[in-house]
Amino acid sequence: MKKYIKSVILATVGFGLFTSCQSELDHFNENPNSSISTTPSLLLSAMEVSTFSTHTTGLIRTSNILDQHLAGTSVGQLGDIQRYFISEQDVNNEWNTLYSTTLMNGYLLNRDFAAQYPYYNGIGQVLTAINLGYATDLWGDVPYDEAFKAEQGNRAPKYNTQQEIYERLQSILDDAIVNLQKTESSNLTVPGDDDYIFNGNTKKWIQVAYVLKARYALRLTQVDTQAAQKALNYITASGISSNSDDANTFFPGTSNGLNQWYAFENSRANYLKTGAYFVNSLKETQDPRLSFAIAKDKNGNYTGNTADDLDTTSSSYIGSAFASATSSIGIVTYAEAKFIEAEAKFRLGQDAAQSLQDAVKASVLKVTGTTPTTEFLSAATATVSLETIMQQKYLALFLTMEPYNDYRRTGFPALEPNQSSNIKFIPLRLPTPSDERQYNPNATVVSNVTTNVWWDKN
Repeated sequence: MKKYIKSVILATVGFGLFTSCQSELDHFNENPNSSISTTPSLLLSAMEVSTFSTHTTGLIRTSNILDQHLAGTSVGQLGDIQRYFISEQDVNNEWNTLYSTTLMNGYLLNRDFAAQYPYYNGIGQVLTAINLGYATDLWGDVPYDEAFKAEQGNRAPKYNTQQEIYERLQSILDDAIVNLQKTESSNLTVPGDDDYIFNGNTKKWIQVAYVLKARYALRLTQVDTQAAQKALNYITASGISSNSDDANTFFPGTSNGLNQWYAFENSRANYLKTGAYFVNSLKETQDPRLSFAIAKDKNGNYTGNTADDLDTTSSSYIGSAFASATSSIGIVTYAEAKFIEAEAKFRLGQDAAQSLQDAVKASVLKVTGTTPTTEFLSAATATVSLETIMQQKYLALFLTMEPYNDYRRTGFPALEPNQSSNIKFIPLRLPTPSDERQYNPNATVVSNVTTNVWWDKN
């Protein structure tokens, strides 16, 4: 939290932010008390752009390497992650983007503009829940209640426990729903094209808020006996009904507004490949998403690297549906909602077959543009079990953090760790950033990446 000193760091609005393969955000100092330079429109746009960056760079790369969707090679620094070596210095940038940019902007929206701009504030609260969720799911205990009070002299905020953060996530989303349900006349101005995700459509933001409530409720299956019922209730309340309701990243494809998977490969070819487990799972079932999710390798085939293979660079990269210059990536989707519904129903002893089919169908349609055949859908969902639901969700939620969270929570899919690594065990968290350990005496410091977070009791 040493970044929170005298001024607030805001992301520059517009896609000039995406100027390098690492998507390090350009930023400038703004006086948070200046109503001229800081507006709800500026804060919202900056918050969305930094969310797009987080959702397509370091944290997602790491989680997808750990769950074997992707594989780092010895060509670059991602080989260390493939070997399960993640240092406290490696995660400073991601932490600072979350706190100094994204969550700070959400705090300012709530502090300065809540009364007269409830729609802007409500969207900011949904985005806050997404990004605070990223933080706690990877680091466990994190600061929130005291995180943004440097102006009051608190530059060493106390950490909230992960259990407290999960309570905050639900209350933040509840507040967002209340704000987004207010009349348009209660706003001085309302979001439009400064909202790159839904262009100010509050109904869609409310749907996303409920799906997030379900996501976070279901995360607690090991610590809350009512988790499945709560998740099912939230999905039912969401009203989400098709892929058109998805919250996606947006990249215009201009030189400074590129999809970050595309930009990474162009700048750092062979640093990153697809994982053999993911590729083979698609190939073995003749999954129609294969050619869209996976690019052909140098020999014209679809191949991935196993967990202990850091040297092969001739294998496949991410496919065009996810890694073209303008590809959008789902952040919160209808497919995820239906997988949550399927798991919740299964855990409650209800018939989950239709929900599972709807989830797979939605994913295939989103990725390929075509509804899957009856034969494929029947084969993919023939057995309704927790393992099947998690396997299909793993295939569908490629390049998101959810499969890594699900793996820690359920043990599915049954991945084989890299046995040539030092720990021979898939990491369960990220280490506390070195900035926090060195400059915040109130930090909850964890250096052992095999230490479970609170909700993971496996």
